[in-house]
Amino acid sequence: MLIKKISLAILLYVSIASGDSNLTIYSDYNKTLEIAQKENKPIFILFSKKKCQWCEKLKSKVLTTKKIEEQLKSDYIVLFLDKESDSYPEKYKVQGVPDVFLVSPTEEIYTEILGYHSKPKDYLKWFNYVRIERE
Repeated sequence: MLIKKISLAILLYVSIASGDSNLTIYSDYNKTLEIAQKENKPIFILFSKKKCQWCEKLKSKVLTTKKIEEQLKSDYIVLFLDKESDSYPEKYKVQGVPDVFLVSPTEEIYTEILGYHSKPKDYLKWFNYVRIERE
């Protein structure tokens, strides 16, 4: 049963990462920043690490919901980073995972969302906050 759950989580993650959802997910901080600046869009940064069940749950259950996926696709440049192996600026004080930062194209941190939040509505509220901050 555990193997089935792990396989399903991997399959869902690969589906997201491979673009089956038409959501482009980057894995390089500098490249993502360049794109965000060019498109003048904020960045959705998800810090995770291997073998983090809550990170996988966030990716497979929350980020794949229709409203979240649509808003990420239209309003954000999406970046997934491994807290332990990817390089990123020290300004991101990642204490635990999952940890989400919503960041301006000029690297201003709008907000940080630490931990797993199962309700997509919570993320939509944070997205609205960023929209208001950008006005």
